Amino acid sequence: MHKTIVWDPDDIGIQSLAREIYEWAEETFPNRTDASMYLKLYSEVAEVIESNGKHSEVADLFILLLDYSVRKGIHLPSAIKSKLSINRNREWEIRPDGTMKHKE
Repeated sequence: MHKTIVWDPDDIGIQSLAREIYEWAEETFPNRTDASMYLKLYSEVAEVIESNGKHSEVADLFILLLDYSVRKGIHLPSAIKSKLSINRNREWEIRPDGTMKHKE
């Protein structure tokens, strides 16, 4: 069963949030590298799984992804809309293990 999502009209937007996170991370972890971020991302995914989707663990995962996107110069709203458009036009299959994959 899906939960109903209530959107906050005062939401600052994903790109502003990404910028705020990036600025904090630059101050707090100025020597982070792509490799160190990938390793941390792996550990955060495991924490999300172990916690069964605890809000704070999901937030940690997104904090890393948002920081990474700014470091790489990715404008997330545009990138997400572009990729969603591609995904909507694909045919999808569900594999025996339950994962989804687009058909080639």
